Amino acid sequence: MRELDFLFVYEHKVRELENLCLIKYELDRRGYRTEIRYIEAAENELAVKPFIHAKVLLVMACYDNSALAWQIKNYVKFDKVIDMQWENIVYPKDEEREGAFKNYREIGKAVPHVSWGQQNVKRLLEAAHLDRKMVKLVGHVGMDFLREPLSRYYLSREELFRRYDLAVGSKTVFFASPYYGDTLPQEYIADMCSRFGENWTEYYKFMCDSQHIVLKWLEDICREQPDLQIVFRPHPGHPSLMAQRAAKRCSNFRIISGESVKQWIVTCDKVYTGNSSVIVEAFFARKMCQLLFPLPVTEGFELKLISDSRKLTNYEEFRKSVLAEEEQFPTPQSSIEEIYLIDWDTPSYIRFADMAEEVLRDDSYRLTAKQIRDVHGYSPAVRLQKAVCRIDPLYRLYLKLLDNEGLKWRFLKVQRELRKKAYDTEAEHAHELTDSREIEEITGRIARALEGQRSDKGVTYGIDGSAQKIRKTGILESVQDTPQRSGVSQNGSGGVSKS
Repeated sequence: MRELDFLFVYEHKVRELENLCLIKYELDRRGYRTEIRYIEAAENELAVKPFIHAKVLLVMACYDNSALAWQIKNYVKFDKVIDMQWENIVYPKDEEREGAFKNYREIGKAVPHVSWGQQNVKRLLEAAHLDRKMVKLVGHVGMDFLREPLSRYYLSREELFRRYDLAVGSKTVFFASPYYGDTLPQEYIADMCSRFGENWTEYYKFMCDSQHIVLKWLEDICREQPDLQIVFRPHPGHPSLMAQRAAKRCSNFRIISGESVKQWIVTCDKVYTGNSSVIVEAFFARKMCQLLFPLPVTEGFELKLISDSRKLTNYEEFRKSVLAEEEQFPTPQSSIEEIYLIDWDTPSYIRFADMAEEVLRDDSYRLTAKQIRDVHGYSPAVRLQKAVCRIDPLYRLYLKLLDNEGLKWRFLKVQRELRKKAYDTEAEHAHELTDSREIEEITGRIARALEGQRSDKGVTYGIDGSAQKIRKTGILESVQDTPQRSGVSQNGSGGVSKS
């Protein structure tokens, strides 16, 4: 069994991997043993006994027993859990509703949860009724990439555009889609309704109808401005058939899922989104971002973050925005500061690593054997089966019988079907998989950015190549005061492990 201090599991690579690599870099630097794994990897799903022991398991969300069970499978034995809570922002209708899905049950009440800002702290204390000790205000690690020195981490515009066969010299608009897939199965919709209320179907209709209108706007501007490039980024895990049809009709409309949202924000000329927190990433990156709302949002679902933002509601407003040289940022800074901790002295990844060390060292965070057992809720028979499989000679015999296709026992047939399903699922999500080489490449770029292997400290470069001084706080002068059309375009790459 592999021994780790911290094991990170992730769901969506583009949402989480860079952030996890930054935390991993810092914890590795402090001498801890760390690893990052994808939730749906077949190896995880097929394990019948643990092959990793993690003192602290860091998960993408820990709402209840079933949410945690899905992430841990049977491959990891753990002592403590930290909820990374990548879905930190909830629908306003759930902010104060005690029974809301994201307000935690079962194991969710017993583990520490990361908070990006004071609004989430308030919800966890007043609506979820969590122990104050279990609420960890550390900020959003992802925003550290948009401050010095980590702003040098990103690929340059030239490198990124070459990778995706985009014209470097063309004006490029990035649309970060806030819309769920436009062909969701009924089971998925029913599950979302059970979590967020029956009117989620109305919200889904709002998303589909809005996407249809916005794609029409994007197509129209592509035809009107043939030298313009539009990069459409689907919502993670939600491909858009409507967008795919638009891409076939317009050669300057591209659907690209690769790279993080921040990478595209800092290299494209303008950014657009809808009911999404992408507006915050643009704010930190000092990139102009506008909000497209062709239809009113279903009551209770508009993010509080943008409730007082200016919105573009028709094609002519959108067209003028695309062509405009200067614009006002639509969201007040005060709204952002309420939801995102902005600590100019200590980056969030340092605060996170400090918190992770505290959890590792403090035995009061250790889960009981019963709490861990209850996550899976195995019957006595299944527990006995798994206990048997933990005996190495019997486990090896099980694998040998499984590989013998001549044996047609019902038990083995079921196990083979489960194995096939696991590999099929992994293949379906192949774009989410990572490996040690990719992680080393990301952490290596992080290391070079943080360790100052560039002589141009204190400056960031716009798309036109002009250097702009950065004030001590690590971000250019307020977006509110001086709208900025260009973004940072630096490189940065491996952490070191200590066993």
